[in-house]
Amino acid sequence: MKVGIWAVGRLSGDDREGMERLYRAYYEGADEGDFARDLAEKDWAIVLRDAEGVRGFSTMKLVRVAEMNVLFSGDTVVDEACRSQTGLAGAFGHVMLHLAETGVEDPQWFLICKGARTYRFLPTFFRRYVPGPREDAELAERLRRVASAMYPREYDPATGVLRFGVGKDRLKGDALRMDRESVRFRALNPDWARGDELCCMAPLALSNLNRLGERVIADTNPEWHL
Repeated sequence: MKVGIWAVGRLSGDDREGMERLYRAYYEGADEGDFARDLAEKDWAIVLRDAEGVRGFSTMKLVRVAEMNVLFSGDTVVDEACRSQTGLAGAFGHVMLHLAETGVEDPQWFLICKGARTYRFLPTFFRRYVPGPREDAELAERLRRVASAMYPREYDPATGVLRFGVGKDRLKGDALRMDRESVRFRALNPDWARGDELCCMAPLALSNLNRLGERVIADTNPEWHL
């Protein structure tokens, strides 16, 4: 299994087709052309592949919002057969390191979660994040400002959830795991099955990684295609 970090403009047609095919295998409700338009708005894509083709991907872009440098994650999908792989998460960590090396000041990760599996990335790899088990008023206020600026119509600051209504993509299904973090996600976003998305944030700093996050990054050696 190989993982690469690509500038979106350098993705091949086969990569794009493979990414969209995987996306449509796990999501429903998107209009024709939505995936391509969303991809075109992103800066980078992390792509996990083997001899059979694309097996996972995550898209992202760096934006300046509410006087903050924000790495905004778009679509993230991993084939069910490959979910024990850590390459995608490790490559994301290398994007974080790349931001630090190129002088991006105090970057924040803004993540919107359709399902519990995406939300669980936060407690698995980070020490500080919201919403989580502990109050963090400063980070919660940063999240509110970013979400309000990026989604002024869809964002509900009382719940921290984006509600898009009809015509928004949604997971075809999500295993109802009963671990603590999955249960927390469903409590925070009870209407996830209809496409509501939970707004989340974590500081992208080495000091915010837990030991597992540090190890996964160290064990990953992505190809760069910027």
